[in-house]
Amino acid sequence: MNVIVVGCGRVGSYLADLLNAEGHRVAVIDKDPKAFERLSAGFKGIRIEGDVLDREVLYQAGIQNADALASVTNSDSLNATLAIIARNKFRVPKLAIRVFDPSHAEVYRRLGILIISPTEWGASFIKDVLVHPELHPKLTLGNGEVKIVEVAVPPGLVGRPVESVNIPQQVIVAAIVRQGKALIPYPGMMFQENDFLTLAVSTTATGRIEELISH
Repeated sequence: MNVIVVGCGRVGSYLADLLNAEGHRVAVIDKDPKAFERLSAGFKGIRIEGDVLDREVLYQAGIQNADALASVTNSDSLNATLAIIARNKFRVPKLAIRVFDPSHAEVYRRLGILIISPTEWGASFIKDVLVHPELHPKLTLGNGEVKIVEVAVPPGLVGRPVESVNIPQQVIVAAIVRQGKALIPYPGMMFQENDFLTLAVSTTATGRIEELISH
C-alpha cells in the first residue's frame, strides 16, 4: 500500500517503521525536520518537511495515489481537518486519526472517520485493571464497545456446555484454551477443569462476567 503518515512523533515514527517493515511504501510528513530522527535507520520511505495543509506538500507525499492516511499529530482539529480533505478531495479510501479529547472523538466518528483515542482507551483499560482485576483484557474493538477478555473457567462451569455462557448481543465464547492449545468452540463442547475462556464481551455486560466467575 501507499501510506501517508502525518506527524513523526513517538506514535507516527513507530507506525511508519512498522509499515515500512511490512513492505509498504510510506511517506512521513512533519514540519519539524528533527522529528525524522525518530525513524529507524532501516526506514526506506519518504521524509517530507512542511505544512501538511499545503497542497504541494500533500502532492509531494503522493496523496493523489495514496491507499491510506494516518494523521497522528498533537492537534485533534488538524488531524480531523486533514482526514476530511483526504476523503472528500483526494478520495483516500482508508483514513485513521488520533484524537486526545474524548468530547471531540464522538463528533468525528459521526463524520465517518476512524478514530483512535488513547485517552478513552487508556482510561478504560486502567479502569478494568482496577475494578475488574479478575478479567484479563486482551483487546478492545471499535471504540471500546466490545472487549476481548480471558478468564479461567470457574469450578461451577466444569462439565457444562460452552454455549451456556453465551448471552445474545452481550457475551460470546470466542475460544477455549485447553492444555495450552486454543480451540474454537463446537456444538456440544463441554467445559473442562483448567480451561481458559476467551470471551467477546459488550462493555455493558462486564458485570455479567463477574457474576459468572463468582458463581
